[in-house]
Amino acid sequence: MKKILILLSIFLMLLVIVGCKPTIDNPYTQEYVVGQGNIVGEVDVKYFIELDERFAIGAAKNGMAVFKKPFEAYQALVEKYAAGIAVIKKEFLLSKLSYKNYQDYKTYGWQVTIGTEEEKEQASFVTKFLDIYENSFNTEN
Repeated sequence: MKKILILLSIFLMLLVIVGCKPTIDNPYTQEYVVGQGNIVGEVDVKYFIELDERFAIGAAKNGMAVFKKPFEAYQALVEKYAAGIAVIKKEFLLSKLSYKNYQDYKTYGWQVTIGTEEEKEQASFVTKFLDIYENSFNTEN
């Protein structure tokens, strides 16, 4: 009986962990080339890819810019822009950045007034990143 309870607990924990990531509603389906087809906006894809290959940008079916692999891109953001994320969190008293509260970080990243110039630049990039990142998900819910 004890083994069954342990296995059930492990299964439930895995279910919770897997359920933490949002569903990609608008996946990458086409290349993002400004001015072609139904492409929306003017995102500098070269700028992002030069920062990290995981920031590769494509377009969703609706023409909006999306990261080709949004969860990998998110992980790169957390790894490379930790100082910017931390200063946003500190100044605006936010909880830790997550898939559920990234909208707050998007809103406040460009408004940071504390920290070093590098931290402010990183915080501003967090806003730019999340502006694209959110396009993969149905934010109307």
